[in-house]
Amino acid sequence: MSEFDELVSRDGVLVAGRFGPDWRVADQKSVLLFNEDPVALEVMSSFCASIQMLLTTMAVAMSRLSDVSWQPVHGWAVSSGVYSFAMHGDRFALGETAKLGSTDELLELLRHGQP
Repeated sequence: MSEFDELVSRDGVLVAGRFGPDWRVADQKSVLLFNEDPVALEVMSSFCASIQMLLTTMAVAMSRLSDVSWQPVHGWAVSSGVYSFAMHGDRFALGETAKLGSTDELLELLRHGQP
């Protein structure tokens, strides 16, 4: 059983997985009704790598301006239109915004490594 089986069994979660060091999807689990599209997964990987790089750059800049370290960036979440996305460390989850409740809940599940 995959570590993502229970996460994708939650109402609204469509896909959950892990990125490898090269930002390619290394492991993932999706619900049967969600069509896995290799091109879409590749685009998602590129977006996530870009967002993580942007947030890391901001963290470096903010750390230089204050006595508080903003590094490393552990996780982030976004809710946009029909879908919401959360990432913590190398783990990610994508779901339907209307069914999830909040991105905070999704991020919390990833943060604690709990399905």
